[in-house]
Amino acid sequence: MKAMILSAGFGTRLKPLTNDTPKALIKYKGSPMIDQQIERLKNANITEITVNAHHLHEKISDYFFKNDFGVKINVIIEKDILGTGGGILNAEKYFYNEDSFLVINADIDTDINLTDLIKHHSLTDSFATLAVQKRKSKKYLEFDKGMLLKGRENNSSSPDDLYAFNGIHVISKRIFLKRYEVKFSNILDLYFDAISSGGREFVTGYDSGTSVFKDLGKKENLQ
Repeated sequence: MKAMILSAGFGTRLKPLTNDTPKALIKYKGSPMIDQQIERLKNANITEITVNAHHLHEKISDYFFKNDFGVKINVIIEKDILGTGGGILNAEKYFYNEDSFLVINADIDTDINLTDLIKHHSLTDSFATLAVQKRKSKKYLEFDKGMLLKGRENNSSSPDDLYAFNGIHVISKRIFLKRYEVKFSNILDLYFDAISSGGREFVTGYDSGTSVFKDLGKKENLQ
């Protein structure tokens, strides 16, 4: 399987650290946070990784030119930042021939078993499988009892049906068949469009239980 690391963001919450260093290259536990994502992906038998870049993209490109991680890495430069949705759509040429592919945010620390997540996705044939968790969050997604995505938290949501998204998902190549426009967009908006368009598509949640999750986009979590 192939994978993508989303790393084009400005890292606004980490300023001034990101004034001169792209977020993905900020050090965490002694090495750039993106290094640790690459190792996680390699441990899950990922054979090729695509990295998108925008903010200080020259430094991202130079970093991968100078360092060998033992796996093929492609760098996509976004002239205009495309967000999580547009960034994934913009990488179509690397994933179109794959049945599915894994996407992970550059700025998270986790010990989730990615192999189990991939296996779960393969058994469901869902449009996408999202790693989610019962943890405190400012934004929640609502799932039904069968862990099918219903929507975002709303006034009628039951707390039992709400989960936080961990920034890791496995996506079917069918996302490219939708012919969404490659522009700035949020991947969750594309998921909601896919499941509400009256077709057969559905998005599932994979409960990662008590696995570690840390948002490295917050300064206090870099310690």
